Amino acid sequence: MLSEEEVSKYKEAGKIVARLREDMLKSIKPGQHLLDIANKIEDTVFKAGARPAFPVNIGVNEAAAHYTPQIADTKVVNEGDLVKIDMGAHIDGYLADMAFTYCSEKSPLIDAAEKALKAGISVIRPGVSISEISAAIHDAIETSGFGPVVNLSGHGIGRYNFHGDFSVPNVRNTNEKALKEGEVLALEPFVCESSAHVDESEPVEIFQFAQSKPVRSIDARKILSLAEKEYGGFPFPRRWLVKHVSPFKIKMALLELEKVGAVTKYPVLKDMQGRKIAQAEDTIIVADKPIVTTRI
Repeated sequence: MLSEEEVSKYKEAGKIVARLREDMLKSIKPGQHLLDIANKIEDTVFKAGARPAFPVNIGVNEAAAHYTPQIADTKVVNEGDLVKIDMGAHIDGYLADMAFTYCSEKSPLIDAAEKALKAGISVIRPGVSISEISAAIHDAIETSGFGPVVNLSGHGIGRYNFHGDFSVPNVRNTNEKALKEGEVLALEPFVCESSAHVDESEPVEIFQFAQSKPVRSIDARKILSLAEKEYGGFPFPRRWLVKHVSPFKIKMALLELEKVGAVTKYPVLKDMQGRKIAQAEDTIIVADKPIVTTRI
């Protein structure tokens, strides 16, 4: 069970990203740079008294997850793009994880993702199984005439742990784990024109502290310290490091850290057939009346 203070912190983090969602849906426009969007979201999280739980992911069209703008990114939002904004904030490690999809045109894929998310949330309560939630999501996607991304899932959430001890697939399964009151999870349906499977791709811009390891270069030691202490073990992008290390040295230092297993990397995940994907996500505290922290 969560204490009142813990619930309050989860709710506070949720309000921050919920307000950001409303603001960004009104402000994102074709021609806007992805880097400007990411900087605005991350700066707002800091100004609200929280910290990013991970760098803002901005997946455009077939890119489903793990794309965050590069150090000098010039990419912009184009007319008709499906732009997935996945963002998180935490307060003392109590975090909110949410995502939405923007498009300058009406998109049935976005509607399907939102309906699937609502369907999954509607069955959450203590004692419900993972398989029941997954079935509700999968049924809603198919009823809309589309298919899920089969190898991306929702997930449990814990303090200082943005991907907790269990997954919530977006496809039917036989997982009979029963949710307990006070557990926290994020439901995260990804919807494509038909069932899809995403694969790892370039670029790799997001990393996470894995373990302390002896490394030779000063820059690698500096980045490892930042990863563990400044970023609190949460994922970070290359672009956050430019205040501390030059871009060329960042590349070499990260390669050194990867080689010894001191950091984990997160390659971009995309549909290699080039099909567009929509995403929707909310964070929920399990209760008889579920608490959706990321909705105002």
